Amino acid sequence: MKLVFYLYTGKRFEGESAVREKKKDQAYETIRTLVLQRRCSDSFVISENSLSSELNMSRTPIREALQRLQMEGFIEIHPHRGIVIPEVSVIEVNETFALRMAIEEFVIKEVIPFMTEQRTAEMDRNLALQKEAVDKGDVSEYLRHDKEFHDHFLRIYSNALIFKTVQRVRDRFISMGANVLREPGSVERSFAEHCSIADAVRRSDRGGAAEAMHRHLITGRNNVLSMPGNLGAGI
Repeated sequence: MKLVFYLYTGKRFEGESAVREKKKDQAYETIRTLVLQRRCSDSFVISENSLSSELNMSRTPIREALQRLQMEGFIEIHPHRGIVIPEVSVIEVNETFALRMAIEEFVIKEVIPFMTEQRTAEMDRNLALQKEAVDKGDVSEYLRHDKEFHDHFLRIYSNALIFKTVQRVRDRFISMGANVLREPGSVERSFAEHCSIADAVRRSDRGGAAEAMHRHLITGRNNVLSMPGNLGAGI
């Protein structure tokens, strides 16, 4: 009798693992987007079953995504109440903008010596896209270019931890930022503040750029705090 031995490479299991990771990441991004869209004036309660049905996924990647979102502070998981999307408190707004001011004012000063002609041209192209969105009154498009404007300086600074930190805390206020910018004159004011930041960058005025960024973020914080229905009762 002839015995034949096959060397198992483990490729099938590697493929299955990659599929599981892909499903987990897909569930995370989808649920995170859902949470951010619903995170306004009211608390929302959702469940694994409802998400599994809505997203047409098994409960395992849903559960792993929810655990990650809880660790990041986007949701609260309660055994007998389900998954709660908590209201945003005044404290959270103040703490988030304080963190952004500390980081982004520091970064804008640090990157000015490294603003090459190409990087300045990229900044100016972004401002032109912002202006187009302002002229069209397209808040969603403006928000995309707003994010890219701030990200431009963070990318130049090239600190992955700082970049991820700002992304995470800023994303918590996407829906509220959209509400603010729909108020008459808000988009125009935001764009004017971006232009002030850019003017200081072109002059290589580190102090002026940091001050312009500070004023811009202070305005953003105050706008969020003053918008009716943006915050819960917590202080």
